[in-house]
Amino acid sequence: MKGLDILTLELRNITPMIIGGYRATTFSPSLGIAERFRVSELKGVWRWWFRALTAGALWDARGHVEGNYVREKVRAVLGSTNSASKFILQAHVRKEGKPKLLSCKGNLPPRLKLLCMRGRERREKELENGIYYYDVGDLEYDLRLLKQPGMELREDELRVGVSSLLVAIIFQGVGAITRRGFGAWALKVNRNNVGKEYAGKLEDYIQIIDKLNEIKSSNDAANVIDKLIRLASDDFSKFIGISEEGGVSEDIPPCPIVSRNRNIFRISIQDVKVSSPMDLLIKIGNATMKATWRRHLRRPSNEIHTWILGLPRGQKREMHGYAVNYNRRMSIFDLGRRPSAISIHPLKRLSDDGWICIVYGFLSKDWPKTLYHISLKRDKRFRGGRGKHKMREIIEEKVISISDNLIRDIFKTAFDTVIACLRH
Repeated sequence: MKGLDILTLELRNITPMIIGGYRATTFSPSLGIAERFRVSELKGVWRWWFRALTAGALWDARGHVEGNYVREKVRAVLGSTNSASKFILQAHVRKEGKPKLLSCKGNLPPRLKLLCMRGRERREKELENGIYYYDVGDLEYDLRLLKQPGMELREDELRVGVSSLLVAIIFQGVGAITRRGFGAWALKVNRNNVGKEYAGKLEDYIQIIDKLNEIKSSNDAANVIDKLIRLASDDFSKFIGISEEGGVSEDIPPCPIVSRNRNIFRISIQDVKVSSPMDLLIKIGNATMKATWRRHLRRPSNEIHTWILGLPRGQKREMHGYAVNYNRRMSIFDLGRRPSAISIHPLKRLSDDGWICIVYGFLSKDWPKTLYHISLKRDKRFRGGRGKHKMREIIEEKVISISDNLIRDIFKTAFDTVIACLRH
């Protein structure tokens, strides 16, 4: 494909990575097959960030998002079922280690603890079990980006395509539990494999990645990330034909967007002191748990709103936690599904006990209009005259009306609390 090469990114995983196959596991003992990194998964993440950047540029200019217009812009560059993408993305293996079986003993990130509990249930049902993952440094690839043959690629399309791909890799990565630090990549640009036709057009983005590899502090990282987002936002504004920002809207956007307004797309670069990648994931996971929040906020559980960190957030069998539809008498307890508004993603390991992480969040309206919070409490009730007692279960039911003001308040509190937990 001579003359079609745009650039090549060198990727290496810096945190454990869980990649799911058809059984949602990285390795299948019965089949003896390990799931590999798939370009198609990265394409999905790339497409999501392209859409969020397009919607953000539209929101910043006009104060609203036109869904059909955004989808048309995404399809025009990244393709659809009716047309090819203007880019080709290929992953060439440099190193692929063997997935490791996770030990469910000892301290683990909260999400892995939950998977271990489910694993015990699977063993009881004689189903395939075990959690496998790729350890740090097990995966290394050359990610090659090429122009689609026979298709015109304008410079504005080139720049939005490359910028959104870089943002997708830096902010999210691939695999499971990426919003809680898993599946993070370190990336470099291979300057020897940058297409001659595109080198000058992409030099500013290439320099950003070079500087990202040279950062030595969270302040350095904050400057580089801020420059990346500003540059990408400028390019997406030009891509949709808007050269200047409009008035800042005080409304909340209908969906997650990458806006210049830092109250809507909030970013914070944090130093996190831990000794190992798994300890980092434990700290990140604990920063999103209600038990950790109680210690920092010093409030009763029923006054702490953790639904902003994603649904489901409850237990269907025991019917407690958050539900989008609830009727105890009819045994209706719909936990719902919605990704967390706040993500924590490792950016770089500075030393044996120091990491730089990106904490970012999207303020948006796409939450249920009503949530039900069901809590179970145990209380001692005495009976008879001999001091005998038994436990009584008390059910507390609370209806939460999700208004714009509530979303704003809960989002701000949650973002600040997560950061406080990471710093502790």
